[in-house]
Amino acid sequence: MPLDFATLLDAETRRRLDLTRSEVERCFGLADRWLAREIASAARRIRASVPEMASPASGGDAYTKHVLWCVVPELARRLGEPLLPNESVDMRLRASEGDELRDHVGICLANVGRVRLMRDVPAELRDVLHLLLHEPANGSPIAMALDRIAPPAPDADDRLARGIREISRRRGHDEVSAWHPGLQGSPPEPASRAPGP
Repeated sequence: MPLDFATLLDAETRRRLDLTRSEVERCFGLADRWLAREIASAARRIRASVPEMASPASGGDAYTKHVLWCVVPELARRLGEPLLPNESVDMRLRASEGDELRDHVGICLANVGRVRLMRDVPAELRDVLHLLLHEPANGSPIAMALDRIAPPAPDADDRLARGIREISRRRGHDEVSAWHPGLQGSPPEPASRAPGP
């Protein structure tokens, strides 16, 4: 019988994990327009709270700044959220479609400075940041938006689709290229074989 690691965690950690899980599932169920608003609002609040991220011209980690100023606003724009000044100014990203867009977003998410940014944001925004930059294999609102704009083919070769396929296999689920909430639970029981004649 597999060990349930959640039983080894303290009550506060279990509470935060449950909260994150419910928020990820809530984001997954949002209509495109509301998912767009959710991710854009989170990026804007984080940018405004961290001096290095407050302007696209200020210092700070390049990938993190690109995600907060270009990637998230561009995905949100494509799902219906109006842009603010200085958002999504990367013309190459604006012109990207399909696999090129998926590659761009996957590389950025793999290189974003989560730990440093978590240290820099005020305590009241840590849950917002944690949700926005959640690992794609555990349900990333950014990857959810990308999957709606440029759905991965079953054999897609971009970083995000490959990662989800690997995780779905390792967790014992059917192999898929896009995350869904069922990947967080136990895999379905195999169908029992019918008795022979």
